[in-house]
Amino acid sequence: MTSKFDPELLYVECSQCGQPILWKRGMTTQLLKLANIDPSSLDERCVIMSDGCPACVPEMTTFTTQVIRLNREKSGQKSKSAMVN
Repeated sequence: MTSKFDPELLYVECSQCGQPILWKRGMTTQLLKLANIDPSSLDERCVIMSDGCPACVPEMTTFTTQVIRLNREKSGQKSKSAMVN
């Protein structure tokens, strides 16, 4: 039996300072819809990276985000990232 991945469980991190970002319930689903990203194409290897956050850029109120899929580690190599289309 295959379970459906809940996009609201995606980890969100600031790419500038590395801090996790918490936002209101439903925000991830809303952003995915605006970006025309099918939530069924995502899994537990996906993360959302923000180009800043209120902690490291307090003068900004909006930030650009990207959905990144982390590759599985192969023979001791570090994970790499790729954009999800």
